[in-house]
Amino acid sequence: MSVMSLRLFGAAMAVLLIAFAVAVPARALAHESRDVGTVQFVVGFLVEPAYEGQKNGLDLRVRVPVAAGATGTPTPVTGLEKTLQVEISFVGNDKKVTKPIRAISASSDPGHYTADVLPTQPGQYRFRIFGTVNGANVNETFTSGDKFANVGKVDDINFPDAVPQVRSVQGTATDAQITAEDAAKAASQARLFAIAGLALGALGLAAGVRASMMKR
Repeated sequence: MSVMSLRLFGAAMAVLLIAFAVAVPARALAHESRDVGTVQFVVGFLVEPAYEGQKNGLDLRVRVPVAAGATGTPTPVTGLEKTLQVEISFVGNDKKVTKPIRAISASSDPGHYTADVLPTQPGQYRFRIFGTVNGANVNETFTSGDKFANVGKVDDINFPDAVPQVRSVQGTATDAQITAEDAAKAASQARLFAIAGLALGALGLAAGVRASMMKR
């Protein structure tokens, strides 16, 4: 390899390293970091950006931070799939579900946990993580829209054809159900009016017959 080629190769590697260094903090900013007792929680969506109708989940890392002034890397906290749960809720209709968390890979990525969810509505979600960490009780709530983004509308990325989502299908089904109920009510009222008309007609006929007989 010539000197010129080596220089070009070195310049390319430098650009890649700079790009990687910039990208990593950018991803970290898409999560919320919070000190919880003696440990640190880092929370966000497992797949970002998150979209409705796309499988996703809680992204939770738990680690013991490095003491101020000390050197080294944070220590991951393992085994929390046995002691922690997450309550996932949608802000707006108060619907919620509680799920156990699971370790993504205890061997290759210790301290990293998730809980599967498929968001069916765009908007704001909450993760309430509760249980115990190293024997200490924890109950922490993380809400999207601040440190990490809300779930977006899949309409924004559909291509080339728009695919109906659960919310639109549910809306269509609800409208159809309302229309059917209205039709059933109208038919019931029509039957009542018909029965009343027949009854009045019978009474009128009986009165006419009686009057005719009295004249005779």
